[in-house]
Amino acid sequence: MRSMGVEEPIALISDEAHAPYERPPLSKALLHGATDMARIMLRSPAVFDKLDLVRLQGDPVTALDPAAGSLRTQSGRELHFTNAVLATGAVARTLPGLRGQGVYAVRNADDSLALHAALVPGSRLLVVGGGYLGLEAASTAAKMGVEVIVLEVADCIMPGKVSAPTAERFADMHRGAGILLVHDIAVKEWRHEGGQWHARLADGRAFSAPSVLVAIGAAANTALAEQAGLACQGGVVIDAYCRTSAPNVYAIGDCAIGYRPELRRALRVESVQNAMAQARIAAAAIAGKAPAPVRVPTFWSEQQGRRLQMAGMVDPMRPCRDEIIDTPRGWMVERYQDERLVAVEAVDSPADFVRAVQRLSAAQPVPA
Repeated sequence: MRSMGVEEPIALISDEAHAPYERPPLSKALLHGATDMARIMLRSPAVFDKLDLVRLQGDPVTALDPAAGSLRTQSGRELHFTNAVLATGAVARTLPGLRGQGVYAVRNADDSLALHAALVPGSRLLVVGGGYLGLEAASTAAKMGVEVIVLEVADCIMPGKVSAPTAERFADMHRGAGILLVHDIAVKEWRHEGGQWHARLADGRAFSAPSVLVAIGAAANTALAEQAGLACQGGVVIDAYCRTSAPNVYAIGDCAIGYRPELRRALRVESVQNAMAQARIAAAAIAGKAPAPVRVPTFWSEQQGRRLQMAGMVDPMRPCRDEIIDTPRGWMVERYQDERLVAVEAVDSPADFVRAVQRLSAAQPVPA
């Protein structure tokens, strides 16, 4: 907003005591201990001072009134606004009977630091969920000398996120690192006894560990939006300018759900790139300027020392044809639906990925 010429006072309000920080390292470098909070801060204190922000940390907003243009924080502080932007993110999904001592999630820095303390070399970790987050954390834990078992209800890892060839190759890498992948099975019972969590599977097998990471996805944090009477459907509903059902309230990032022309339906997109793109769109709308063109959505993950980059979206309701292309250091997968390029995957192939994204952008439908 400042870069677009907005001069009015801006307040940045957070429920966390930490200054704003990067989220991707939470399941990787911060969890491993290879970095610390000081190194993952998004901006230095001097930058925040230059932006002239009112910063309220550790004091979440508990009431929002769009009609009155006012909000109240947990400490009782009241602020008035012309525009408000909700960037409340998402909260980790939980499982019945699996909570309490030894059960972890990774959604914020404190979560990551708590799990790091539990990952003692020679110990064991059960990871529930074989998606990006679960596999990144599993990879990190294995490097720390922890025995890791991943439980995934689907018949492959990263289900619905990547192509079958990429899923299979990463599965081989994780197994090669000593990680046990248990697919296509449901946990029938969780029991905590003797300082251990015991998981009994539907086929009779059982696994136990002192620590369990639940990584089965996240739900949009819509509590404040719902309190304010905003339209919510699996996320805070937004239009093309990131406006909610209240014209002076915007929503961006993991908490927001908007129409995706490439899939012809509303979707909530969890990615750094999407959060940054929507931040630019909302800022432009507030500043009264035209937003930048919408870019192809991109995603990335780091597992077992390999960098996986993805762009575009595949409609899970339609057939998909995958073409595998080996590169000098990794591989690429081009994904086609109705003979049109809709998504690409690249492993350790950044230059090839950039060229593929350019082709993908050219193949995208122009939204009405």
